[in-house]
Order: sequence, then structure tokens, then C-alpha cells
Amino acid sequence: MNLIRRTSNPLFPSLLDEFFGSEFPLSATSQRANVPSVNIAESDTAFELALAAPGKTRKDFNVELDDHVLTVSSESKHEDTTKTEQYTRREFRYDNFQRSFRLPDSIDSTKIVAKYDNGILNITLPKLEEAIPEPKKLIEIK
Repeated sequence: MNLIRRTSNPLFPSLLDEFFGSEFPLSATSQRANVPSVNIAESDTAFELALAAPGKTRKDFNVELDDHVLTVSSESKHEDTTKTEQYTRREFRYDNFQRSFRLPDSIDSTKIVAKYDNGILNITLPKLEEAIPEPKKLIEIK
């Protein structure tokens, strides 16, 4: 048996690296596949977090705020059982994730709103009145 040492070449990456990513094979402790993607947008009055988590219900989520850290988590257990005269098949699936975001001091934590619709968890983080920039003023020239 020959051992072949393979090094990654930045100009010509391996096809396996492109297809499977850097964490192949995925281990049981790898959270990469379970963590939903998050888009964060900032406007003049608020921050908007959009977390993609299809197939869940709003009851599956837990959203907490503690010391300017917003934590979004979910844990669910699914069990499928099929019984026939010849065999019984049971399949278990556990889905869980946790994402944490450090919030700036400019967030009004009393007005945070979360809404789940069509597989997207939207969290609105309004800014304090002091943090909202004033509109530009036109100064008249005399």
C-alpha cells in the first residue's frame, strides 16, 4: 500500500474540497450543517435579522436577550415508526442550533420584535432615539 500526501493548491483546489468543503467528512459534533444562515441589514432606525429556518414553527424557537447578547436557539426531536408483521423500523432525528449576536448599546431592547413567516425568522432591533441620525438640513444662504 502506498501513502500519498496531498496538499491543497490555492490555484487548483481539489474537486472534493469544492464539493464537500473543508469539513469533510462531517463529524457528529459538526454544527455547520445545522446552523441556519442569517442576513443582517441596518437602516437609519433599526437592525433587521433574517434567519433562514424552513420546516420549523414559531414554537420551535427560543429568543433571549441577556446583557446585550441576543441568542436564537431551536431544538426539536422527530421520531418515525413503521410497524409491519415482519419488522419494526424506528428513525430518530434531533435538530438543534444556537446563534448569538452581541448587540450595540444603541438598541432599544424594550421594543425588539420577532416574527416567523414562510421559513424565515425576522427579528427587528429598533435603535434608540438618540442613535437615529438627524436628517440633513438645508441652510439658507443670505
